[in-house]
Amino acid sequence: MRQILGDNQFFGINHNDLDKAESTKAKFSSNEDIISFISQSLMIGLDGFMMNSNDRGYNIVSSIKLDKGKEIHYSVPYPHKFATMVNEQGMLELFKYALRSASFNSLFRKAPKFLITRNIKDLLPLIIELELPHKLEKGSYVYLQNIVTDLVLGMKRDDLLLEFCEVLIKKGFKPGLITLNPLILEKTIAEFPVTVQSELVVCFNINKKGFNVFPNLNLVETFIGKDHYFKKMGMSILSSGGVSDIPDAIQYIKNLKLDYVVYGSSKIKNVQSNFDLLKA
Repeated sequence: MRQILGDNQFFGINHNDLDKAESTKAKFSSNEDIISFISQSLMIGLDGFMMNSNDRGYNIVSSIKLDKGKEIHYSVPYPHKFATMVNEQGMLELFKYALRSASFNSLFRKAPKFLITRNIKDLLPLIIELELPHKLEKGSYVYLQNIVTDLVLGMKRDDLLLEFCEVLIKKGFKPGLITLNPLILEKTIAEFPVTVQSELVVCFNINKKGFNVFPNLNLVETFIGKDHYFKKMGMSILSSGGVSDIPDAIQYIKNLKLDYVVYGSSKIKNVQSNFDLLKA
């Protein structure tokens, strides 16, 4: 089971304690603070880190250097980035950003095709290119955030999820899908080519308390126990900070058939403790 450092603590996200979230965010007031914490965590033995594609995350991923064998897990898109750009500087600034960030091929071959077909699938390569840092190492994992994954599932546009995965694989990255509905997503992925499934990581909530585990804990445990071509990553393993008995919560996770776990903390001593418990 590979261990990945999460990023909620860097950006003031805590689903149980908003006040704690704000104080934690203040601790990581600069990119250098975040990079230092990531580096210390990787030195402890964690296998990589996960980062959201907000402005700070984009810059951090572009500047950090990893040792061989360490992994970057990067989640897209970050709609707030584009909404803020338009609200503060107008559509022209968004157009300039697209010109600066996208390749000639995407702008002048993919975008016109979308204007003709009006099929969002034809715009996915451009969207992905706008979201990925140019210096993101090949072989890194790139995830579609759950708000988009689950929306697409609800729209029954499974083809968009397959296109997302295939575009990333062609670009030299590994695809990931974050979801709150792993059982529904499982049925969709079953229709993907095995060559795509074998490159894919599915990330979802799992913890002993059943906090934000959907549709329920027993069904998700059964899902985890099945054999799949894709890899499974557990998130919110400590109930988003709401667990009182951490050793017991981690022992529960250790007994599950997971390929990855992702967890965060604002204290390096807690990262060390969690790492040791998972490795014991």
